[in-house]
Amino acid sequence: MWPFGKSAKDRLQDALKEQDLTAGLGLEVAVRNKTAVISGEVPNERYRGLLEAIAEGISGVERVDRSGLRVKQGAPAAESPADPSARAKAALQKIKGDASLANNPLDVLQKGSTVVLRGAVDSQSEFDRAKSLAASVEGVTGVDTSGLQVIENASQLNTTDEDGDIVYTVKPGDTLSHIALHYYGSAGQKSYMKIAEANGIADANKIQVGQKLKIPGTPEGPGATLG
Repeated sequence: MWPFGKSAKDRLQDALKEQDLTAGLGLEVAVRNKTAVISGEVPNERYRGLLEAIAEGISGVERVDRSGLRVKQGAPAAESPADPSARAKAALQKIKGDASLANNPLDVLQKGSTVVLRGAVDSQSEFDRAKSLAASVEGVTGVDTSGLQVIENASQLNTTDEDGDIVYTVKPGDTLSHIALHYYGSAGQKSYMKIAEANGIADANKIQVGQKLKIPGTPEGPGATLG
């Protein structure tokens, strides 16, 4: 889940709660095989597209399964919402279409007419580029980058598992300290033990080449609470 502090599933649930149109729907959400699976009842057909747009903005989600959605019977057409995620969708397309940003772990969401960027980029220039691209979308009045971090080699470290969460495959010569240094900017005990605990590793000195380690995040960003 690095660098977000939450899993892809939890971030998608939060995104749905942050949208007025989806907050009270009580939808069930899962992320499996990099597919966001959303089920439950929606007021009308147009919600299918809205939910897909929100889910596609979550890093680690590559596909959206809407087969479990049921449309409320007898809902009048007047209830159909305009697409409140249209600006985020356009910003996502611009960011993913930029070679320097395409592989970074980024969530692209929307609150009102503000595009929200969360996650990590490799450098300050990429930070500025992502913000500029989002701001260039017609109708965007602001870009919230409070959850966006600059982390060296973020794009190279952005490998996800079937749950859409960040994983690292242990290479020859790796230690948990070495891995923690890459992800958190610190090789200290708090950093490497966070990885050990997340993966049920009793002895931090015993990891195996080829082993896949889930990398947990910290809500305030790498290094903010680790040492």
